[in-house]
Amino acid sequence: MGEMAATASSDTLPLNRRVVDTLRQEIGAGVPAVGERLPTEEALCQRFGISRHTVRDALRKLREEGLVSSRQGAGTTVIRRGGQPLYVQSVSSVEELLQYATESRYEVDKSGLVTADAALARRLGCRPGQRWLRVEGFRYVAGQPEPICWTEVFILADYAGVGLHIGRSAGPIYSWIEEMYDVRISEVEQVLRIEPMPDAIGARMHMSPGSLAIGIRRAYRLTDRRLVEVAFNIHPADRFTYSITLQRKQ
Repeated sequence: MGEMAATASSDTLPLNRRVVDTLRQEIGAGVPAVGERLPTEEALCQRFGISRHTVRDALRKLREEGLVSSRQGAGTTVIRRGGQPLYVQSVSSVEELLQYATESRYEVDKSGLVTADAALARRLGCRPGQRWLRVEGFRYVAGQPEPICWTEVFILADYAGVGLHIGRSAGPIYSWIEEMYDVRISEVEQVLRIEPMPDAIGARMHMSPGSLAIGIRRAYRLTDRRLVEVAFNIHPADRFTYSITLQRKQ
């Protein structure tokens, strides 16, 4: 099937972008409504005069934006009309954490040294009595006035000198630890979970009381297995997608 422009006024846009823009506008207008299905791939091919490959690429983009979900045999269903922009984070390696930290801006609200009591030691996975530099604040990305997440970071006091960079320079904290202290991060343990959005944090993100959040905990260890950094990120659940690609070893 030959591919033609969906509308004469959008000839300069790529085909999949025209389809995405059109469907996004229709979903935002409530047609189809949340809970209803989009037309089949075949119907979309006929409507826009495009190939099935282009339709699938457009639907993938809508899924990444959190507007629709697809299930084999059940079609594609609208799950969200739009509103707040969705933040999509794709991290599959330690190196990609550098890109995430470089693309986002960390604005520090509070910082200071703390001593881990029993409760904090359990939370961090460290020994009670250890000293840590604690930093908290919000992360922003270009073009979005509201923060994408709240971030709380604990850095082992032996490496607290990196605090001079936090909030002033772009980049991940772990890379400053490596550069300033001539050590190497060899492992990052990551855990995601659904949790209630704290009211104070939710208010800064214009979230309704009782909203859900995606909590991400990352623990950074040196080659000798020493824990030197633990970061907690809290994202609004309805504005966040985490993407990961798994590849088989050859």
